[in-house]
Amino acid sequence: MTPEPRHATDRALPLRERKKLRTRQALAAAALQMFSERGLDATTVEDLVDRAEVSRSTFFRVFPAKEAPAIEAEVELWTAVLAALGERPLAGPVLDALRDVLRETVGALGTEWAHRYVDTRRLVLAEPALLAYTGRYRAEVEQRLAERLADRLGLPAEDIRPQVLAELTTTGWRIAARGWVHAGGPGGVEVLAERVGEAFAAVPASLELTAPS
Repeated sequence: MTPEPRHATDRALPLRERKKLRTRQALAAAALQMFSERGLDATTVEDLVDRAEVSRSTFFRVFPAKEAPAIEAEVELWTAVLAALGERPLAGPVLDALRDVLRETVGALGTEWAHRYVDTRRLVLAEPALLAYTGRYRAEVEQRLAERLADRLGLPAEDIRPQVLAELTTTGWRIAARGWVHAGGPGGVEVLAERVGEAFAAVPASLELTAPS
């Protein structure tokens, strides 16, 4: 179900790739606006393709389901994280590396993405079907993160530690982003990156908590 990621606009891309990118952007913008205005159920794929001025067949070449373009900001985030994790040298505590990758990715996505992410999360929380779709997407991201970590660390498939780290990563992200989104994204990606750092710092601190005997 994973949508292909939207890449940052880049004039170095071949013309055909730039056209595909513009089509993806137009469909994502149409979905975010129309789902917010009308609701998911009241908006059809035909409505989306009419707004973006593309064909229905083009829509399904770009996205696997009607819900997919509405979470494009989410897809951009995790696609960039996975790409960075594949390229970044790993040294020292892996949880720290995951924190740094996530913070750097958020910072690089920029102001326009931050606005879209806030709008996306507010829409997702208002639409149960989109919330479920996003949950399935994040589960897939966790699996891909775990596989990437196992590969980079040379660990066997039965080792559950990469899966634990992957789920800690998405949980840390949810905690960092939740209040920021609720407040309307104050301070932009700089503040969001700080919140990511705080959420990850709370992991070992939480594990050290003990109840009175």
